[in-house]
Order: sequence, then structure tokens, then C-alpha cells
Amino acid sequence: MRKQTLFGIIFVVVGLNILFNTMHLSTGSFVAPLIFFAIGLFLYKRKHNFISLVFFIVSASIIFDQLLGMNFMGILIAVVALYFGIRLVKEPKKRGRKEAKEAKKEKNQESQDEEKQQGNNSEQKQEKNDQQEKQLKEERIIFTPTMRRTLIGDIRYLGEPFELDDLTIWNGIGDVRIDLSKAIIPEGETVIIVQAIIGQIDFYVPEDLAIAIQASSTIGEVSLFHESHGGINQQLSIATKEYKKAPRRVKLILSTFIGEVKVRAV
Repeated sequence: MRKQTLFGIIFVVVGLNILFNTMHLSTGSFVAPLIFFAIGLFLYKRKHNFISLVFFIVSASIIFDQLLGMNFMGILIAVVALYFGIRLVKEPKKRGRKEAKEAKKEKNQESQDEEKQQGNNSEQKQEKNDQQEKQLKEERIIFTPTMRRTLIGDIRYLGEPFELDDLTIWNGIGDVRIDLSKAIIPEGETVIIVQAIIGQIDFYVPEDLAIAIQASSTIGEVSLFHESHGGINQQLSIATKEYKKAPRRVKLILSTFIGEVKVRAV
């Protein structure tokens, strides 16, 4: 540690001590919020944005209670309840408009599909037969998924190419980052399951990959490509067109209790 930094810390401690004595406050009552704030700052610098926010909220709650005698968590819960209440009131109108648009798109799509089906009946029958044969072959093969369990730490598949197989990851506290553009993907469907208690789940997906995603976060944010939702009990699921027909396809089942789930195209 540099001398300048050391002297700076000493002056800050002396200044805070004098300020608290002037205000007739005990320095001991600020030890806990300072510790939580320091941990939050450390996590924020490591780009653990959501987890650092939790520590900042706890620190602010203790300070509000000590200085102003206010229940910060109660105020926060009230604001969250009001926000989601107003959002739920407005959602039916938006859903009605979306459903009307989707109904029009479905009608147009159905008419186009009927025209295509009339000219391609023989090709569709052949494709169905081929799919049934492939499904029978896949059902005869039993895959043993790879399992990884970590209580505290990060799990990363980045940088170097790797062979992808069915994979199950359970992580207590930490981040999971996987770049599928580096993966050697076998034929058929590959299933990846990631479950985390506290942390961020990041997936980088090549644009030409056939993929189906089921993502959820109890407290936090879920972001799949261009669609993002944050709050409590967020769930999103998407799949690329003709996913089941693709010779190589990946299914992602991602969930975290407190944290973020992000899937981005590369």
C-alpha cells in the first residue's frame, strides 16, 4: 500500500470519528454498514452488479435505521409492491394489443402454410419418416450427462474450444459463463442445465445455432437476446425456427434464485 493511500485512510477515519462525536453518534453503530458497503464495492468492481446491489441495500437499510429511525426495507418493499401493482394494472391493455397482432400474424401464416402444403405434401411425408427414424435411434442411446457442482466460485467455458455434451451445473455463489461459439456440438439434441443460488449466468450463442431456452430468476433479471425483464419471479422461453428439424441443436434450462440470466448472440 502506498503512503499516500495509507495517510488518506487515516484522515478519513479521524474525520469520521470527529463527525460522529459531534453528532453524538457511536462509531460502533456504523461498523456493520461500512463492512456491507465495502463488500458491495468490492463485488461491483468485479462486475457482480446484482449481488453488489444487495449489499448496498443492506448497508443503506442499517444507516437509515441508525440516523433517521426509518425502516428502509419497509419503504423499499412498499415501492416494489406499488411498482408491480401499477405494472399489472397496465399489462392487460398491452396484452390485448399484442394478442390482436399475433392473431393477424397467425392467420397470414396459416394461409401461407396451406399454400406450401399443397405443393410439398410428398416432401413433408418423407421428412416425417426421416425424423421418426432419427428419434428411434436417439431413444436407443442412453446419455450420461456431465455434472459439475460448486459451492463458491466461478465456472467458465471460454477461450479454448471444447467438446459439448449433456451438462448439468449446480453453483451456490458465483458466476457461470459459457461461450457456445467455441463448442464442438455433436449431432442430435444437447441439453445444458444450469442452476445457481446467487450469481450471474451468461451464455454466448452463435447466430446460426438452433437453440431452445427456458430461463428464470426468482429475484433479478432475465435477458434473452433482445428481450429483457427484471423484478421478481421472471420467466422467459424462446426457440429458433424449425428447432426440432435441425441436425445439431442445443437446449438450455437456466435458473437462478438471486441474480441475472443473460443469453447473447455472437
